[in-house]
Amino acid sequence: MEKRKWIAATALLMGTLAAILYVGRDAQKVKLVYAQGEYVQALSGTSSPFADVAQVVMPCVVGVSNRANTYSIISGQTELVEQSTGSGVVITTQGHVVTNYHVVEGASDVQVLWQGQYLKAEVVGVDELTDLAVLRVMENVTLPAVKMGNAADVRVGDWAIVIGNPLGKQFADTVTVGVVSALNRELENSSIVKMLQTDAAINSGNSGGGMFNTRGELIGIPSLKFSSSGNRSVASIEGIAMAIPMDVVQPIVNSLIQYGKVTRPKLGISVISLRGSEEPTAGMIPAGVYVSAVTEGGAAQLAGIRPDDIIIRVDGERVTLHTDLTNHIAMKQPGDSVALTIYRIEGLAELTVQDRVPEGEEIEFTIELKIPAQAT
Repeated sequence: MEKRKWIAATALLMGTLAAILYVGRDAQKVKLVYAQGEYVQALSGTSSPFADVAQVVMPCVVGVSNRANTYSIISGQTELVEQSTGSGVVITTQGHVVTNYHVVEGASDVQVLWQGQYLKAEVVGVDELTDLAVLRVMENVTLPAVKMGNAADVRVGDWAIVIGNPLGKQFADTVTVGVVSALNRELENSSIVKMLQTDAAINSGNSGGGMFNTRGELIGIPSLKFSSSGNRSVASIEGIAMAIPMDVVQPIVNSLIQYGKVTRPKLGISVISLRGSEEPTAGMIPAGVYVSAVTEGGAAQLAGIRPDDIIIRVDGERVTLHTDLTNHIAMKQPGDSVALTIYRIEGLAELTVQDRVPEGEEIEFTIELKIPAQAT
C-alpha cells in the first residue's frame, strides 16, 4: 500500500513538473492534432524574437536612391538617372537618416524610399574617413526613429539582425540574421575605424542600413562584405561582412547634424602599426604605434614626441595597432587632453637585424588636442 502511494505521489510530482515546464516554455508547446485518422502530438511553433524586432524597427529603415545628371543620347537632354542604391536608418524624428558615404557619393539628387514611396532628401554632411553620411528628408512627413545601442554591450556571439534593401527596391525591407562574429576588426587600407564582423547576409544595397540586437537597438551600420566565387588562386569567401559600430557612428552623426562636417583634432604625427613583443621588454621592440614622422609645430612635436617613438598606451589603455590610436583620437574634441605613453629606444632607426636592441625607456606625455590651422 505504501509503495503504491509513493508511486502515485511520484507520478503526480513528475506530471506537475512537466506541466510547469510546458507552461514556462511559452514559445514552444505540445498539443494534440487530429491528423490522418488519429490524434498525434505536434509542436505549436516558437515565437521569434527576430520577428518582434523586424516589426518594430522596419519602419525606421529606408532605401536610398543616388541619382546623377546624365546626358541622354535619345532625348538630347540631361536627365536625372539612378546610378546606385543603398539603405539608411532614421535616427531623429526630424527626418535625419544615417547611411554610408559611398551610397551618396557623387549624387546630384538623393531620394529616400520609405514604405513604398520616394521622398526628397538633402545631404546634411558626409565623412569620407568613416564612410558615414547624414541625410534629411525634406517633405512634410514624420518618420519613426531608431533607438541607439551601446557599443560596450555588444559581445561576440550576440544575435545580429540586418535590415535593408539589397539590390534596391525589388528586395526592399529584407531581413537577414546572423551573429556578431568578431569585434574591433582592423581592415588594412580600408577604414580608420575598427569594425564589427558578422555572418548575417549582406549584399549590394544593404550598405547604410541597420544591424540590430534583439532589443531592437541599432548596434552597427553595414558597410561592406568580402566576396569571392573562388578559383585556383583565391579562396571562396562566405559569411564575412562588416558594420561600423555605434561608438564610431554616434559622435560622427552628431557632428554632421550640428555642424555639417566633422572637424577632428590632430596629434600631428604619421604612424604605422608595429608588430613586436606584447609588452616592453629589455632587448626587444614592443608592439605599438610607430611614429614615422612628426609635423613641425604640431601638438605632438610641441609636447616632445619624436620620430621613431613607439606609442604603447593612450589614456592608460594598451595600444598595438594604429587604429587603436586613430579611433581614440577621433572620439576627442578640440581642447581635450590625451595622455600618451611612448617607448623610446635611442638609435632605433639605425639598428640592423644583427644588432642587439638596447633597452628603452617609457615616457609619459600629456597633449592638448587642437585643430590644425589649415583645418579651421
